[in-house]
Amino acid sequence: MCRIYGCFGGEPFGPDVLGSVAAAMLPGGPDEQSLHRGDGWALGTNRLAIQGVSHGRQPFTHGALSCVFNGEIYNHRQLRAELAAQGHSFEGECDGDVLLPLYELYGDAFVSRLEGMYAIAIVDRRDDACLKLFTDHAGMKPLFHYLSADGRRLCFASELGALRRFPDFPDELDPLAVDRYLGGRAVWGPGTVHPRVRTLEPGSALRFTGGRATVAHTALKPAEPDWPAGGPTVTAAAALLDTVLREEMRRMLDADVPVCVITSGGLDSSYTTALAAHLVPDVASFNIAYQGDWPADERHFAAEAARHCGTRHHQVLLDPAGFPALVERFVRHLDQPNNAPHSLSTFALFEAVHDAGFKVALTGDGADELFAGYARFTKADRDGSATWHRTYQSTMAAVHTTTLEKLYTPDYLAHVKASGGFFGDRSGDELDRRVRAGTHGKLETLLRYDQSARFPSYILRRVDHLSMAHSVEARIPFLQPSVMRLAHALPADVKVAGDTVKAPVAEAARRWVPARIVDRPKQPFTLPIAAMIRPGEALHDMIGDLLLAPGARCHDYVRQDAVRELFHLQTQSPGAHTAEALWSLLVLESWLRAHSTPPRAPLTPRTVGRRRP
Repeated sequence: MCRIYGCFGGEPFGPDVLGSVAAAMLPGGPDEQSLHRGDGWALGTNRLAIQGVSHGRQPFTHGALSCVFNGEIYNHRQLRAELAAQGHSFEGECDGDVLLPLYELYGDAFVSRLEGMYAIAIVDRRDDACLKLFTDHAGMKPLFHYLSADGRRLCFASELGALRRFPDFPDELDPLAVDRYLGGRAVWGPGTVHPRVRTLEPGSALRFTGGRATVAHTALKPAEPDWPAGGPTVTAAAALLDTVLREEMRRMLDADVPVCVITSGGLDSSYTTALAAHLVPDVASFNIAYQGDWPADERHFAAEAARHCGTRHHQVLLDPAGFPALVERFVRHLDQPNNAPHSLSTFALFEAVHDAGFKVALTGDGADELFAGYARFTKADRDGSATWHRTYQSTMAAVHTTTLEKLYTPDYLAHVKASGGFFGDRSGDELDRRVRAGTHGKLETLLRYDQSARFPSYILRRVDHLSMAHSVEARIPFLQPSVMRLAHALPADVKVAGDTVKAPVAEAARRWVPARIVDRPKQPFTLPIAAMIRPGEALHDMIGDLLLAPGARCHDYVRQDAVRELFHLQTQSPGAHTAEALWSLLVLESWLRAHSTPPRAPLTPRTVGRRRP
């Protein structure tokens, strides 16, 4: 696992500039920093050593090829054996060693052989020299990039904050990004808060040469299981899922450093915890909760799952009095505004994982998006009204369109409407178009849309950034190709069987998880902000101090009197919608403040060498 960065084309940047880029991502790769430069290009890494610790130094080189890599390739042992049989030799057991030999054999199609999570950059100096960037099928590992104003150079980095360190970074903010954030709880890709900066979409390959960038997308093909004569059933799907997931867990628990599991107390994380405990003796589990008596407290379910599985359980408790300082800390590690309230607890949880000596943590993310675990999926699927897509999209908004009309300043409201409307409305219309044009059926189209549009930006960027902020690699079993391909092969009536959502996951988990956890109503892992943003609580005071201050930066977009009205309403009668709006504005204000501070001093990465194309 690493943080990577680089540039290709145009005038070369010196070590001071590249060291500054590396310094911005140091927590994600504290073990070793290295840099490989040539005429008009550079590739750099900050390494978090997980696999092949004693070897595996980057950049990888092979003849006229150079490569840097962020992620993990879980089938690297199988690939190494295949390559060795063809005459390739390897020193050590680093998973990244297989990348360039595979690229030589298969070209851009080499990524179809990879099972894992990755962002890969290759400088290919053969014939027409070029830079190539690749991302995994789910978008687990990010890559941000931009073209210089003259179009001659492309710069990229694993984090947007690092990319900003390049001297020609186009740092103007896109005003519409605020509407996209409040309408989608995050800034959905491939665009970013900067108009000229993009993020590489899941399953994409970018090629840059001669001042021209082209992007190709490759979709995962659904699995073709040998189902029983009557076709797929919940029982058959659950059995296959259990087999596939156990194999993925076995590979993910293979590391040269300590590995633990995150146990929220819900179905998915309890299931992955049970499989980990079955495969590894004395595995450690982690849960986070808040001091005091709060709604949606799942710590007792997590403790029950841990006892049942026999894990070494770590219960992390946060004091809500310290939340203002924690907000300021975690927002600095968010490249873009993200309203997920549990970002705060996610950040603190990974900090506890790091402090306990672990470099790898397995999470249960992704099952809901693949197997229709959220009620909004089934409600929208069964909604036959002409405006179903607007209703559905409103469930994913931080602030509803009707509230935004009252909240935005007159000038900003006019700007949003002149652009074609609110983000939530536009994305809802796009979803309706996909359903009408699609061949997957309404429910599966909803799921695929979520997996490609919302999930990478809202969930995966948060998990990646807030784990790597503490030098912890988050591994996500449900997002491996074998699991995703199986999910894509299942019909809607198997994923949602009657009133049972995520039916194959629940059925598969029954063998491993207590029935009380499997059968309990779904409860999202979140921060109970409606209860925590009320008089006497630290978050309530922080919101009042920041959002109602005369110089608040969010006042460029939202009316101070409208914010004051929301704050007064929450003070008098705390509620979920008002609390979420205020929390979202708090994150926005904190983000605007945090990302206007001066950069840190640069690192001096170890320069591997200079090569000419």
